[in-house]
Amino acid sequence: MDVDSWGLRDHYAAEEDPNVRYVIILVEGQRLPHAVVRLAGTVEEAFGHELRWEPSDLLSRVESEPSWTARDANVGYANGFLVEMIRVLRARRHESELADYKYYASFKHALGVLDLGNADRLIRRPEGSVEEEYAGHGTWERSDKLHRVDFGHDPDDEYVAISESEALRLKELIDDRWDRGCSHHVVLVDGNPVAVVVKVRASPDDELACTGEAEPQPSRLLDQATREPRMNAVEVTMRKAVEVMAVLTQRRRLRDQATLTGGFALFDSLTDVLDPDAATEVVPAREDRQRIFAPLSPREAEQVSLRLHVREARRTAEPVGGHHHFAVFSRLQDVVDPVVASSVIRVDPHGHWEMYLRGGVWLRTPKPSRLITLPLAGSGLDRVTRALDDLRPRYFEARGPQGRVALLRLAGSTEESARDLRWEPSALLSRWQDEPDRVITEYDEEAMTLARYHRASSERAERHRGDACGYFAVFADFAAALDFRRAETVVRRRDDVDERHVERGRWVQTDLLSRNPSVPYLAVGEAELERLGQN
Repeated sequence: MDVDSWGLRDHYAAEEDPNVRYVIILVEGQRLPHAVVRLAGTVEEAFGHELRWEPSDLLSRVESEPSWTARDANVGYANGFLVEMIRVLRARRHESELADYKYYASFKHALGVLDLGNADRLIRRPEGSVEEEYAGHGTWERSDKLHRVDFGHDPDDEYVAISESEALRLKELIDDRWDRGCSHHVVLVDGNPVAVVVKVRASPDDELACTGEAEPQPSRLLDQATREPRMNAVEVTMRKAVEVMAVLTQRRRLRDQATLTGGFALFDSLTDVLDPDAATEVVPAREDRQRIFAPLSPREAEQVSLRLHVREARRTAEPVGGHHHFAVFSRLQDVVDPVVASSVIRVDPHGHWEMYLRGGVWLRTPKPSRLITLPLAGSGLDRVTRALDDLRPRYFEARGPQGRVALLRLAGSTEESARDLRWEPSALLSRWQDEPDRVITEYDEEAMTLARYHRASSERAERHRGDACGYFAVFADFAAALDFRRAETVVRRRDDVDERHVERGRWVQTDLLSRNPSVPYLAVGEAELERLGQN
């Protein structure tokens, strides 16, 4: 780490203790510090890459370590380094493309990451950017929590990668919170269970009924059970409640079997029925009457089957030439046909990732945290790399220490770099093969279109920021926005009033851009406006 790049970490500020001193030990050329040292009187402790506080003598060793630099820090900066170390090292250790899931613990406050017991959510990623949050009672629901943290929508929150065993403990902790905070009741009609009611102890009027449908619903069933002679409610343990929820879910799926025509999911235990992703197999017909099963919709059956296909490949993956290789896809549906992969990446035992460029050439690439991948080996690897060699064109993003450097297109041996809305000849890929601070990511055509649009939009907005009158070409979609000839209309902005061009010399007031925030548009200059014929 460059000691002059101290960074902005003071938003982790906490109350200063005058009796405690913090020292950060930085290592030349490394992103993370060697340790955060805490001194309380004569007691020295260090928080290092083992991610725990331990007795330390590091400060006495600084002078004998030429690559170390010790810098005093206030509690805010010290906390910032602690959070960064935990986040980066946990991701390095627990995010694996060979695991069934990537698991994450989410926290309401960033400093909560110092203790997993502070976690308020458990989230899993089965593939790509898909998020599922554990909702208690053996169920999972779609989530966007990680996305919200990543994009600053929940600025005080933080999340870290965790191991499968830690995920199991956090799952138990979340269930324990439900058990302590709620009572569970089975509602029966004529002695047959029809619902599980979860009642919040601290708010007696709040209850949810689980009837086997996809989502629990607000309920007044407990009150109704006291008035209906055929009904009664029995308080049960949470474990019993989950078993009854599974029975009700299976019953509902059997009842709806006429529309659930995708096949049957097979499970190892009854409570697994609450999570279709826990299926061990999907079969077209129910043949083994001894297995626990549940009908699936066609969409559910496709998704579960594809995930099972990927998991089997992960569990049987073997390295080739000391690397694990992976095909990268835009959609989960494509994993059954690896030759349509948009890229091939590989990782060595030290966690260094590379992307296949062409015949024996591999370039540094970022660790794939949100990509859909499928392990490759042997003949499968050869088939996919040959298909990439034949692919015309291919698209790449290059990044350096300060962010994006270039967007590139490669067709055979012809390389081009995106400049505004056009492509220009370049030779960056071959030049960057031996530059360690450059990382390359391969895009499919749709992702490159979006990247080019957003880059052009940002650069053009900056270029025309001081214009007395703003002009914007409006397009039907992102691909059209890369070709001015496909502009739908032009909007001009004067004194915060938008007007749409109707005919030469005539403009009418409009709310087109404010009413449709997702519509693609680009700032244009007067010369471009003249070429558009709308001056």
